[in-house]
Amino acid sequence: MKITSIECMVASGDGGSNLVYVRTSTDAGIHGVGEIYHVGPDMASPRWVEYFEEQLIGRDPTEIERNWALCYQGARFPIGSSGMAALSAIDQSLWDVTGKALDKPVYELMGGRIRDRIRAYHGIHGSSAQELADDAKKYVDQGFTALKTNPLPPDWREMLWNDAMRTAVERFAAVRNAVGGDIDVGFDAHAAVFEPARVLELTDALMEFRPWFMEEPLRMENRHEMGRLREKMPCAVATGECLYTRYELWDLIRERGVDILQPDVCIVGGLSEMRKIAFMAEAHDLVVAPHNPMGPLATRANLHFDTATSNFLVQEYRDPSPAEAATLAPVAAPVDGYFEIPEGPGLGIEILDDEMASRPYSAPWHRGDRTYPDGSIAFI
Repeated sequence: MKITSIECMVASGDGGSNLVYVRTSTDAGIHGVGEIYHVGPDMASPRWVEYFEEQLIGRDPTEIERNWALCYQGARFPIGSSGMAALSAIDQSLWDVTGKALDKPVYELMGGRIRDRIRAYHGIHGSSAQELADDAKKYVDQGFTALKTNPLPPDWREMLWNDAMRTAVERFAAVRNAVGGDIDVGFDAHAAVFEPARVLELTDALMEFRPWFMEEPLRMENRHEMGRLREKMPCAVATGECLYTRYELWDLIRERGVDILQPDVCIVGGLSEMRKIAFMAEAHDLVVAPHNPMGPLATRANLHFDTATSNFLVQEYRDPSPAEAATLAPVAAPVDGYFEIPEGPGLGIEILDDEMASRPYSAPWHRGDRTYPDGSIAFI
């Protein structure tokens, strides 16, 4: 079996975001699919896929490690975000092809199931403390036992810091009053606070409500400072979503800057790198909670990883947009806070071409800018 083509498919999504997928085809009539992370610009993704396709045409798709190394090492210099997003999706698609060729779900190729269901957590949002509490209760009523939210209010950059902290306490108190003390609630600072001292101030102010973890308390570039911060943090530190490959995640582990690793299958290097990172983490008594703000295809790839990974903790999940749900099938969703083990062969999900064609790419997607009151550009 040989690779005959690798296609990047881009379509307009909902709310300005785009859908970016990969399909790898073979001369055996078997194809595999993967999802590309929205790192921007989306239209850089097809160029990277074409670049990797030139190297992989005619290769055996089941030689996943060899193909990954050919693309990564062939770039000579470490690959940046858009290239790693493309390689991650191609890697997912090769696992999908291999599973289909062997008539087995991908998790069986990874050693088989280690659990019978997969715990998930859902993000919660709200402009006011009451809106945040109502959102939390909505998902707890659906059966979720774990949630995540920003510890700060949406407009915290326009506030004085003490006011922002006071509002953060009010918001989390409202959540605890709504869902009780048993629900796990993690915080995602989104690498936007910047100063370690303020991260500690904020965490200390919230400890009475027993936060599950503080995610991305600092910018991901400074793994050394993350290690120094973790020594002082009163709760677990979760991070890793913006890092690529085992090499950057190893930096984080070596600096002792993390308790919960959060690699993203659509940016870290695909399922192949996810497994290597999980093995490194396990050897250091660390758990893995895959980052996943993406759509149902990425969720499906993560579920196979989760099924076969012994030190898996919990799976991030969000409800798919209408466009995502329309362009992929089947779309998995948790029931009572847990996913069922995915069915195969392969990843067990397909891209619907007609639906993709009905949503032609129209414009680039930007995450949006943030500024401080003095006009300087803020981290997001």
